[in-house]
Amino acid sequence: METALMKWNKSPAKKKRSRYTGLFFALPLLIFVSVFTFFGIFYNIYIGFFEWSGIGSKAFIGFDNYVNLFYDPNFYQALGNTVYFLIITIPISMALGLLLATLLNGVWIADGLFKSIFFLPHVIAVVTVGTTFAGIYEPNFGLLNHMLQFLGWNSWTHSWLSEPATSLNSIAAVYIFANTGFYMLIYYTSLLNMDQEIFEAAKIDGAGVVKQFRHIIFPMLMGTHITLMILGIIFALKVFDLVWIMTEGGPGGATELISTYLFRESLLKYKTGYSAAVSVVLLLIAFIYTAFQLRVYNKIRR
Repeated sequence: METALMKWNKSPAKKKRSRYTGLFFALPLLIFVSVFTFFGIFYNIYIGFFEWSGIGSKAFIGFDNYVNLFYDPNFYQALGNTVYFLIITIPISMALGLLLATLLNGVWIADGLFKSIFFLPHVIAVVTVGTTFAGIYEPNFGLLNHMLQFLGWNSWTHSWLSEPATSLNSIAAVYIFANTGFYMLIYYTSLLNMDQEIFEAAKIDGAGVVKQFRHIIFPMLMGTHITLMILGIIFALKVFDLVWIMTEGGPGGATELISTYLFRESLLKYKTGYSAAVSVVLLLIAFIYTAFQLRVYNKIRR
């Protein structure tokens, strides 16, 4: 009886039925994704070939939006600021998250409390975080300048969000503060899934904490590194609310990112066709980077 049941479970008809059952349950999600994601992407590509304000009729202009895009210095400034923002925020957030996760992995007393404290900034509303730090950075009454003056470092005081040299770095620091907890949680989960016998064997062989981190923890988390880098790129490319709350892309475009540039061109200047072309270019950049990262990861795994 059991042998017959096992044969039936392994039969081609049973496997085919299971395959179609899974497809049936996944069909609503596939339809939802197709309608609200892929349709939007293709429609955006379509709109990029028109001159359109978002209201009224559209005028077909071919690739003129893309030509104007590559001759627009404001686009290059926003793109450069975005690349700089990615280079600054992602490695630092990952490094701090990995450090916190490694430290908390050895904490057994009140570990939940510490994890909650470090993760809390990530779940606080961006409006609250941006408004709070805008007050901290305020040049006359802000906490940061008052602390620097109290320590006698008057030369270090700045109008942090009003000076081009410090504005983007100031926003990057807030972004790192708000997102490090997310990286910490992902790393912490990955560390929990590691086989603890490896670390016990390393201790027997005389490997200290530094050697364990260098030769065991960091290499074994390579998949997590790649995943977080891809997620970090996607998240950072979508940063809008934090920048808009704190500086609105100023001063003089010093904190203008691709997201705020898109918003400005689309909803403030009513250049819907042009902003669609910008979003297509941004999508291609994200796609190429993700494909490159996955290819590197696959080579590492081999």
